[in-house]
Amino acid sequence: MKYLIVNRGSASEKYAVDEGEKCLAFLHLEKAENEKCDFVSSLYISGQETAGQPSPLNGRPNRSEDSPAISCITKKEYENSLNYALNLFIEKKIIANKEEITGIGIRVVAPGKYFQGDKIIDKVYLKEIKKVLAEAPLHILPTYEAIKDLKKTFKNIPIVGVSDSDFHKTIPDQAKYYGLPWAETQKYQIERYGYHGISVESILNKMKAEKTEEGQIPKKLIICHIGSGASVTAVKDGQSIENSMGFTPLEGVMMATRAGNIDPGALAYLSERLGLKGKKLKEYLNKKCGLLGVSEQSSDVRDLLKLEREGNTQAKLALDMYVYHLQKQIGSYYVVLGGLDMIIFTATVGERSFIMRERICADLEMLGLKLDKEKNNQSEGINALISTSDSQVKILVRKTDEMRQIARDTIKILSVL
Repeated sequence: MKYLIVNRGSASEKYAVDEGEKCLAFLHLEKAENEKCDFVSSLYISGQETAGQPSPLNGRPNRSEDSPAISCITKKEYENSLNYALNLFIEKKIIANKEEITGIGIRVVAPGKYFQGDKIIDKVYLKEIKKVLAEAPLHILPTYEAIKDLKKTFKNIPIVGVSDSDFHKTIPDQAKYYGLPWAETQKYQIERYGYHGISVESILNKMKAEKTEEGQIPKKLIICHIGSGASVTAVKDGQSIENSMGFTPLEGVMMATRAGNIDPGALAYLSERLGLKGKKLKEYLNKKCGLLGVSEQSSDVRDLLKLEREGNTQAKLALDMYVYHLQKQIGSYYVVLGGLDMIIFTATVGERSFIMRERICADLEMLGLKLDKEKNNQSEGINALISTSDSQVKILVRKTDEMRQIARDTIKILSVL
């Protein structure tokens, strides 16, 4: 049986076709790194990946040549990504037609206890997701639109909503609740649900399957998922005990276009001065702040590094703030964990930018981190140990594999139907 796996993030879209424990193809659509095209499509094809086998790529199949088929795509193709993906999978003979798909899994980022678990998407699920559409606009609306597209395209095919917050259900009460009146906390289910749980769980599952010393899950671990969205997770004995995101993915460290933590008093003041309320205020905080807001230039770390080299002071400030907030979060989790055995960098920036990894680690030697600059500089987009031999804390770069984790969780749910 073949499954379609869908992950619509805040800055990229991913599709995969899995057959049992094999990933047959992986498609990654994102903003182009150069000016030759607006968006780029990267297609990886193979039938060799099996569960438990570490892939050298980001949720992508193992393949001997280890390189994707890359092509420019239009904005229209990106916005109609489901049709683009299906046509490409058919053209490359991954599937003969859409009728070959027997089940679908999609990542769901949404607040509320209802979404703290993987579920078949039915009428009740759609009703619940409509209720929270405005709470995480960068994720829920694209996901909701994707679900509608999938239901229209695949009639009567089961779709599983895979929870991005399920892994964080183990966060203790003293960490997950806000200092709000208890009646409202309970009535409106206001708590820190945490996100990027699928990413964290995928890394832990890969480590469990590996036999190397670096692959063993330590007692005290911090995972930094640094992409367009960014979060830090404290993992103790294999369980999440803290995540920097909160009720929605807006809380936490400063991100590409998200403000991160902000004083509610400052928020109320800003709301009055700008005349922004409700949906418009949420859109402002989610789409116009963070790196983009501070730099007034770009939300992309690559662009800001270039601007910084050219002497742009706002770009430098944005990057300095970005690094500082991540360092502060790591430091606080050192205390929460009672020490630290290992720190892992993952996701787009965490995996690809040796410059940002070096900056983040630069002031953390007092916590026992010693970065090997040569190893770090050579580790772009690969799994690697980048700490020195005498570092008390191991520093690793690990490829997140959200797509494989979504596939596993989808198959698990559908297997009992």
